[in-house]
Amino acid sequence: MSAGGLLAPAPTSGPAAGAAGSPQGGAEQPPPRNGLLVAVLVLALLATVMVSVLRGSYRDGPLEPDAPSPQGSLAAVRVLEDLGTEVTPQRRTADAAETLRAGGTVLVTAPNLLGAAQVDLLRTAREEGGGRLVLLQPDFVTATAFAPGVRPAGTTDEPTLLQAGAGCGPAAFGARSLQLRPVAEVSGHDTYYTVPDGAAGCFDHGDGSAVVVADGVVVLGSASLLTNDRIGTLDAPALALNSLADPQGLGWYIPSAGDPMSSLGPTLLDRIPGWAAPLALWLLVVTALVLLAASRRHGPVVVEPLPVSVRAHELTIGRGRLMHRAHARDSAARALRSAASTRLAHRLGIRRETRRDALVDALAPHTELDAAQLHRLLGPTPVADDRELVRLAHDLDRLEKEIS
Repeated sequence: MSAGGLLAPAPTSGPAAGAAGSPQGGAEQPPPRNGLLVAVLVLALLATVMVSVLRGSYRDGPLEPDAPSPQGSLAAVRVLEDLGTEVTPQRRTADAAETLRAGGTVLVTAPNLLGAAQVDLLRTAREEGGGRLVLLQPDFVTATAFAPGVRPAGTTDEPTLLQAGAGCGPAAFGARSLQLRPVAEVSGHDTYYTVPDGAAGCFDHGDGSAVVVADGVVVLGSASLLTNDRIGTLDAPALALNSLADPQGLGWYIPSAGDPMSSLGPTLLDRIPGWAAPLALWLLVVTALVLLAASRRHGPVVVEPLPVSVRAHELTIGRGRLMHRAHARDSAARALRSAASTRLAHRLGIRRETRRDALVDALAPHTELDAAQLHRLLGPTPVADDRELVRLAHDLDRLEKEIS
């Protein structure tokens, strides 16, 4: 075998040859596939659109009759409709009053938001038509307005198991056990009410009852019983359905700011964000500290020359007007006498620092006034009114002219 045969490469064939002949010495990598990522993004976009559409088809809020959220009441409304009760959402007091006048049942989801005029209208409508009014956790004012003698007796924010007693009667509404547990979005606590004479109460706790029936008014101490989250617990469906079912229809009244009789319109304070109050308090404290520091005097008042030249007569007129406005007659008289005494002493050749007696003695030989009159004219005699001040100015001027 020759040397050239030893150096010649061994022949290859098939796929190995192709692999060996590639520039990278291996199989070519396929381009990356983005199809899966695109599909995920499209599904996410569709899901977002569907959620937005579904959320826009109903009002979501506490005890909203068409809301499927945990705080809504769609489940209770669907069951009531299946049992033959037509549920009508109402947001105006006039509509709820019309239902009561027709003898139907009205559920007030937030009676604490009613104003005095709304309470009077609903009470009058119930008395006229004999309808049934169901109140969810009314406060003291609302409860006593619709059912005198019924008032809050206590509250609890803990889960509570209640049993119907032997004397519940119609106030049990077919329920034997209730598991009360507040829903934070609806109410942070459950309320128990006193039972006056002539009324019926059930599911007692402490000094009150969770359900009170008094003269066509039903008071429920737990608004959470009608939510989608709590409607399925123990006998809550029986209590809710038996207290609300009515062949003549149920008005599901949600007080709102859009009601012409409502006073729930947002005020200026309601529009202020929650962080504004601490910020305003902090700014008030800082401003008070700055004003306190700036108001302190760090030394005596420094007298500086006027930055502009002011004519003597303008300065005199301005000073006179200030004294006139302040009714400073004694100060004006003192200024007139001081100026006149200075000029008179200068004309007589005596020092201004000498006492008034020396000035009077020097003036006496040159004027018709005696010493007493000169003392009264130049001395600190009080001035009673503006007329005396003008007379003093004239007398001083006449004295100066006489000496001249």
